[in-house]
Amino acid sequence: MASSQSILARRFTWFLLGAVTVQIFQIIAKNRTVISSDNSPKQYGTFRGWLNTSVNLEVSTLRKVLTNHIKESKTLDMGKRLQKAGFKPSLLTLIYKDGFKQKKRMTKLPDGIDSIPLQGSCAVVGSAGNLLNNNCGREIDAHDFVFRGNLAQTIGFEQDVGGKIDMMVLNGAASIKSSICLTNTSNRCYKTSYETFKKLNDTYIWISKLDAEKNISYAHNLVAGIKQNNLTVRIVYSYRGMLPLVTKFWKIRNPSLGLIMYTAAGSMCRYVSLYGFYPFYKSPSGQPLKHHYYDNRTLNYITNHHMPDEYKLLTSLNKSRTIRLVSDRCRTA
Repeated sequence: MASSQSILARRFTWFLLGAVTVQIFQIIAKNRTVISSDNSPKQYGTFRGWLNTSVNLEVSTLRKVLTNHIKESKTLDMGKRLQKAGFKPSLLTLIYKDGFKQKKRMTKLPDGIDSIPLQGSCAVVGSAGNLLNNNCGREIDAHDFVFRGNLAQTIGFEQDVGGKIDMMVLNGAASIKSSICLTNTSNRCYKTSYETFKKLNDTYIWISKLDAEKNISYAHNLVAGIKQNNLTVRIVYSYRGMLPLVTKFWKIRNPSLGLIMYTAAGSMCRYVSLYGFYPFYKSPSGQPLKHHYYDNRTLNYITNHHMPDEYKLLTSLNKSRTIRLVSDRCRTA
């Protein structure tokens, strides 16, 4: 009799342990899953170390900041809107071995091409002068995935802008210049361009304004230059021309590279923080600011693009807690 009771007790104990284990895994799965507009589960990368007891302080602090500021219901709604407009999470694809496959009405990923995985937390880093002395470097690098644009310099500015680069986004001018520099070893810009791309080892290089229906020779030349120099970066492109989609969705003519980067991030990231998006030459307190944090060039914010309008748009998304727009100094961890 005692033996039978002992066996039953052990079975009951194992049953409880099994039930608890199932509950734990269900909670983990719930925290890692975001439901897309078609109600099919899409797995996003979790914050690095969320389930790790030895999580570093920067990532832990970032998690608290993002979950306190951003409403997940708002990001889900934005994701649905973007998908409906054609910005599917698989829109950004790795280059096809036989060349670029792109059509205006293409709605699904071409055969033989892999897409960029969905991400958890993403930092989209612009180049505005308000990044200087803001101490945001460690916070930026704590994100799972970091977007930067037009080969913006990070060396020497790590304390303010970080150093992590997962995706470097190039506009048409930067793509053309890079293709010219890398394919001509006698060109004075060759060495600088080569060293820049060499440091971007295994980084995604997104040719963002590629339009296969017009002229993609510069994109082919850039790929040729990368292969010619045995560089290990990974070329990314959109299988649909993205610029018309961005223009139509946001109702902003000639959108900036920054808005294009955010649009992509909004379709593939669970949480999005924006840094260096401030199209003004003076801070709110009246202090002078540079156009780019890394150089002294100037730009008319209205003639080339409509950056004040874009900033107003991003400010409204920040206010509604859809994104996190960082304009001030970051707290130290």
